[in-house]
Amino acid sequence: MMTLAEVRDWLKTQVECPAWYIGKIDGSKECCIGLYNIQGPRPSIAIGGLANTSTATKAISILVHWGKNANLAEQKAQEVYNCMFDKTGAIIGGRRVVMFEMRHPEPVSVGTDDLGVYEYVIDVNIIYER
Repeated sequence: MMTLAEVRDWLKTQVECPAWYIGKIDGSKECCIGLYNIQGPRPSIAIGGLANTSTATKAISILVHWGKNANLAEQKAQEVYNCMFDKTGAIIGGRRVVMFEMRHPEPVSVGTDDLGVYEYVIDVNIIYER
């Protein structure tokens, strides 16, 4: 099983960010990234059972909470997106990633929070070797 903490730790090696969170962000921070579990696809079990199933999926949502400049927020969200898009072979939590399956063609703007900080969401299924 892959955890949010393992994904966060890997992302820290890919993207510069002053504050990282799992489960909930500190909204008082003007620039931070949070990771959340989301509903993924139905589990796929190979013929022959779990012992013959080579991959599993971790479905996550990444919230990029990034300042009051719309352009800089969009650029940071795209940087996070690009570190996964069309990438294979990453090692997260000791497991090799087969594919990052992006659920949208680009980061999705969700506007600003109550303090005027721009936010983007990136939903991804991480398909990894069991």
